[in-house]
Amino acid sequence: MDIQYAQLGNKIGVVDKNSDVYKTVQKYIASSSSHLKLKALYTVDRDGEKKRFDDHKDLDNRKLLWHGTSVCVVSAILKTGLRIMPHSGGRVGRGIYSASENSKSAGYVGRDSKGTGFMFLNEVALGKEHHITEDDSSLKAPPKGYNSIIAQGRTEPDPSENVKFGEVVVPCGKPKVRSEYKTSMFDQTEYLVYQESQVNMKYLCMIDFGKGGW
Repeated sequence: MDIQYAQLGNKIGVVDKNSDVYKTVQKYIASSSSHLKLKALYTVDRDGEKKRFDDHKDLDNRKLLWHGTSVCVVSAILKTGLRIMPHSGGRVGRGIYSASENSKSAGYVGRDSKGTGFMFLNEVALGKEHHITEDDSSLKAPPKGYNSIIAQGRTEPDPSENVKFGEVVVPCGKPKVRSEYKTSMFDQTEYLVYQESQVNMKYLCMIDFGKGGW
């Protein structure tokens, strides 16, 4: 087990359930996925990732955002970080997808037979945002002068309930319907960056989805 842990190239710690961080993450989950239960919260610190992320220290506008995945690839992500693979793609093109609503990313989580799944919470350096309301699967980068693309959803966590971990915004409020985006093709907001180095993994959440599925 020690050898397998060393092969992850990642320092993993346990977050105290009585800490403010743990309670904030619980709230962040419950705000849009009230039936999911946080079983454990871990800090992650992948070798070299923070140094790479520091290349974007001039970018402000940082948020702690969700990324859902399958149980079977958690160890690979811990080893290599989130990757933009050659076959990657989606409604907003070939980038790393994140969400401010847990329920959006939870739909991409593959669970084990007991209903346990894992989700990452990552610090994302968004910088200057380019906003869209329609699909564009051809995207491979934001327009010149921008650092990220935000597919604005018809709902988004109430910004008045945001909290901060240092300079990082945690949008853990209840989702609100936004009239200004009522014609958007996106139900929930999706955050896209097109450089792997703009993502710094911070937390790994072990979540009980229940045996009934999602």
